[in-house]
Amino acid sequence: MAVELRPVTKDDFRAVIKLEVGPDQADFVAPNVVGIAETHVYPEAEPRAVYADGQLVGFVLLHPGGRAGEHVLVRLMIDHRFQGRGLGRQALEAAVEYAGREHKAESVRLSFVPSNARARALYLSAGFVATGEMDDGEVVMVRHLG
Repeated sequence: MAVELRPVTKDDFRAVIKLEVGPDQADFVAPNVVGIAETHVYPEAEPRAVYADGQLVGFVLLHPGGRAGEHVLVRLMIDHRFQGRGLGRQALEAAVEYAGREHKAESVRLSFVPSNARARALYLSAGFVATGEMDDGEVVMVRHLG
């Protein structure tokens, strides 16, 4: 399945906020409506719907980081119905590629709940490394581009 990131629009807004992770993951990521609401407080944030072969499957939220050349992947989720197909990895790579291409990012940062072993394994396998920092109780990782 080919994954692409599209801006969240009035046409898919309601479908995006209905996407959910499984019950065992609910403590790891905030609901998508929270991510979209954050764009009102942080207007530079970019909510993106994740589509696989034209079907809505997930959500990512990106925004510029606090350091020059840095972008932050604030949220990454794949709806529980579409997990286990490699779409999370593809969405992660699409988000990193987007930050590099559209924003000339030199690095992408993210954070995750320490008990989320699946996220840790995904991010490590995708070239992210732990910074040694914690952000609001979450482990911070970074991937340097180029």
